[in-house]
Amino acid sequence: MRKVIRYRTQSRESIWLKFFVLFLFATLPSLGLAQDAGQATGNQNPSTQDNSKKSGNAEAEPTSPIGLAWADSYIRRLGTSGVLSGNKEGVGWRDLYVSSASITGIVEQFEETSTVPSSTYTAAALQASVVYDHKIGNNRLAIQYQPSMAIADGQVVSNFSNQNTSLDWLLYTRPRWNVRLSDNFRYFYGQQAVGISYLDVNPTTSGLVTNNFLDGPNRWLSNITYISIAHALSRRSSIAITPNFTYSEGGTGVNLVRGSSYGGSVNWNYRTSERQTIGAQYTGQLLHEAGMGTSSGSNGTPTDTIYHTIAGTASRQLSATLFASGALGATTYTQAQNARQWLVYGSLGLVKQLKRSSIGLNYYRGDTLSNGLIANQYADRVDLIYENQITTRLDWSVGGGYLRQVQSGGFSAWYASSHVQFLMAPRGGLFATFDYFRKNQAINVNNLFSGNRNVYAFGIRWHPSSVPH
Repeated sequence: MRKVIRYRTQSRESIWLKFFVLFLFATLPSLGLAQDAGQATGNQNPSTQDNSKKSGNAEAEPTSPIGLAWADSYIRRLGTSGVLSGNKEGVGWRDLYVSSASITGIVEQFEETSTVPSSTYTAAALQASVVYDHKIGNNRLAIQYQPSMAIADGQVVSNFSNQNTSLDWLLYTRPRWNVRLSDNFRYFYGQQAVGISYLDVNPTTSGLVTNNFLDGPNRWLSNITYISIAHALSRRSSIAITPNFTYSEGGTGVNLVRGSSYGGSVNWNYRTSERQTIGAQYTGQLLHEAGMGTSSGSNGTPTDTIYHTIAGTASRQLSATLFASGALGATTYTQAQNARQWLVYGSLGLVKQLKRSSIGLNYYRGDTLSNGLIANQYADRVDLIYENQITTRLDWSVGGGYLRQVQSGGFSAWYASSHVQFLMAPRGGLFATFDYFRKNQAINVNNLFSGNRNVYAFGIRWHPSSVPH
């Protein structure tokens, strides 16, 4: 049983910060935090485990997911549940370094539909990860950048040439206070979700992170920003206020569609024991959708939908190797001149660590702006993954997921995936990788593919911090 972190009272708290938090709490509008499909869910907001999941680095491994969840002070690697250790994890100078690089061959097969013949697409993709991680006193600034470039027939092609970057800034960190600014920007020249894990699991921190798996032929842009202000009210209780903004854009010309979310949330948590926390949350959100390519069939007329959600939350460490968290409540929403509607709201996250493997399950209900689908209605998404370290050099994982819009007759999609990674050169940090994806996207929504596809990806990856120790 993990020791309870000793709580210390700080006599000289910042008076201005107190008034600022109270002001936000009193004036928080009925718009709320986007229940973001592309962010960490269930537990604290791709493919194989890295050393931040296994190493003995105290900074990389939180002492207790239950005890430290309120602070939201751990910075995750871009697109994964792994934690940035705060140390240089690659090649670079001081706080700036390249943490990984890869070259991947991609073969994508489109099966024939009633309107489109079958086709095959091949390309080679180059990708790197650049990190700037700097400590400023008790605070911290981390910028992560993942550019990728695709080459086919000797020329650079737009598909699979993407940009992904994030900024995490711990603005104010004290024993009872934590203020954080986070921003994630993604631009896909062609909306292709290949070479990442759609559900990434960290058994050490009980973290779960989902990534977009929807694909389309057109460009895709998404930006997510939030500020988290957390305060420990007492030895056991805490409160967090989180304003949020999301903007997404896809397609071109007559298929152009834009979506935005304005919102915020208030979360109260109470730690009943070393292994359990209960709480309550309120989330409000305004979803704005516009453009001829919208999935709602509004013919380009802008539409606004306001959501309110109230739920109870719970997190419990059921055993030394099993962690569960979830929420259950109700969501109500209104749109234009339609009558008020009610939905059951829920989320669930499970992480189980076995001897040489781990299992992760994640379910949530929320918007899809960061998930590749611009729409003014909520969707259910569930993901499952099993990871197994067969030997010290060979890792294997298999998973699957399903997404469906809540309203009947809406968009739906599913995927099945498998990943194999072999450590070729332990000293050099070189891995050989192979991925297979089977995907299906139903209903021909503008800016998204429809039908069945098979995707094969194989390559060489340099990632020295993933080498087991």
